[in-house]
Amino acid sequence: MFIRQLSVGLAVLAASSHATPMPRSLDSSLPAGTILKPDDVIIIGADNSVHIMKDYEYDQLDSATKSAKSHATMPESDVVAARDVLRQSRPRGCQESDEIQVLSDETFLNWDTPVSPVVSAAGGKSTVSLTKGYSITNSLSVGVGASLGLIQDILSLSFSVDYSQSWTTESSQSFTFEVPEGQFGLVVTQAKTRRVTGNYLSGCTDNWEKTSFISDTYTSQSYGEMEWVQGVIRLCNSTSYPIPYCIGTGSHY
Repeated sequence: MFIRQLSVGLAVLAASSHATPMPRSLDSSLPAGTILKPDDVIIIGADNSVHIMKDYEYDQLDSATKSAKSHATMPESDVVAARDVLRQSRPRGCQESDEIQVLSDETFLNWDTPVSPVVSAAGGKSTVSLTKGYSITNSLSVGVGASLGLIQDILSLSFSVDYSQSWTTESSQSFTFEVPEGQFGLVVTQAKTRRVTGNYLSGCTDNWEKTSFISDTYTSQSYGEMEWVQGVIRLCNSTSYPIPYCIGTGSHY
């Protein structure tokens, strides 16, 4: 899906009246010693291909793909039955059911996830590299007082998701970016995220017990020897410290 969207975006860019350079495609790891420019964006696609483009090109691509597709949103009437998973006792005469009500199902680039420390270039240009030990994990949030384990089991079966899966950066594959003089910077990943929101409905069908949930999951991809997730790797930089998020609300310290 990500590569199909990338292709659509590239086609739109190619058709533009103002010629835009096509992204560089990498078939293997970056040559040793490569230092990426502050405005370079690395895109890891669904077929393990890696593309490098300028941030303004990526912004054009992102706008093109958003206009070329719409996120799938399911109406409240659509439900996914989970009747064979962990039933609970119901009152006699109760028409019982356990169901997942999907309210929305969309894919987007999530907020910044730091994958390096913050570096200062106050005394002159500096560099910052993706660092070993940063991680990202599939996650599930449920309403207060709800049984996380029960809902997690049902969603795991319904959507074929492993909520225990996580990814951790390794030093075997490093991306190094230039930090402009007088600025602060760090390497971030903006993961391609599938977010499903909805309700877990349980009990008697004429008097549901409703619990809301938000599921955020990622798709595994590899680059060289590094196992990571689909999405974008880029420099997030600023003349001020702490650094404001490039996507999202908050600051990097």
